[in-house]
Amino acid sequence: MSEEFEQQLASLRRKFDSTREDAGFEDISRELGELTAAVNSLPNDVEEIRSRGYAFRSYLENKAEVLNKNWDDIRRDAQRAIDDERQRLRRELYEIENKVDGAEDSGGGFMKKVTVNLDGIESEVDELESRVSAAERRIRNSYETMGNDINSTIRQIEQINWFMDEKDEASFEFLAGEAVFLVAKAEWVVTGKGKKDPDGLLYLTDQRLLFEQKETTGKKLGLFGGKKEQELEWELPLTTIDTVEYENKGLMGGKDMLNFTLGSGAPFPTLTIEVKGSADNKFWVKQIQRMKTGEASDERAIEPDAELVEALRNAPTSCHVCGATLPKIMQGQLQVECEYCGAVVRL
Repeated sequence: MSEEFEQQLASLRRKFDSTREDAGFEDISRELGELTAAVNSLPNDVEEIRSRGYAFRSYLENKAEVLNKNWDDIRRDAQRAIDDERQRLRRELYEIENKVDGAEDSGGGFMKKVTVNLDGIESEVDELESRVSAAERRIRNSYETMGNDINSTIRQIEQINWFMDEKDEASFEFLAGEAVFLVAKAEWVVTGKGKKDPDGLLYLTDQRLLFEQKETTGKKLGLFGGKKEQELEWELPLTTIDTVEYENKGLMGGKDMLNFTLGSGAPFPTLTIEVKGSADNKFWVKQIQRMKTGEASDERAIEPDAELVEALRNAPTSCHVCGATLPKIMQGQLQVECEYCGAVVRL
């Protein structure tokens, strides 16, 4: 048997074995099992983020319920398709395997005839491989849309758990009744020479926008040593945000910037933040605007404390000392200070 024939036969055997393995559709079966476990876990996963205090994205409860309701039928249909395809391919696999085995049993005699047969068997394996690939696509297409929805929901819950992890580690206190809506890795672009732009986290709650520095500074060569820095740099009541606009800067617009114009009571007249990681500046602009107008309240799954809401409704609007208009009291605030005379008004 020539070396060339041996190499061709070994290649054919590898290709056939790979195609036979693919024809078992084990990867798809494993994927269906993982999706089934994930969708079964969704109600508990949503309940967990509620227990951690995440009050928004009320659609998650319904999404988990609908996915659970519809997934079983789709999974059964996909499994039935796997069984049908396996049955359809079984005889063809058996026949081609016999030919490959027969070629391996052939000796060096009649080499020309054996080589021609080998080429023919290889063509049959190629055709079989194409049919298996087509079957895989058909099966995956039957559940791909819902699979994407399941994975999207998992990512949303993972993101919220990260929000709550960062909230739990925050260096500052949240107000009574204050609910975190969004968190993003960010950089505060500080104006002025010689000032380093701190990295940290941008928080959007139902009451405030906050930036917390959270980074290691002074690392040698960017790798070793350094000092961990974590502190609240500033906080803004949402009522002090006049406008917020997005801007894409840097090479190929790779920097997602947020530019704020701030009003009375804010520590600065303007503010620039770069949101990082997977955060999108256009999305953040929209969500800040929704939170300011109260539109985001429509997706609350946990309602604010009724007593606090009533206290806010009856809160004074003018200072009892100088008569000036008081800043708007946000949910969770128990007192407000008059910016003109310094008098403290308590609820």
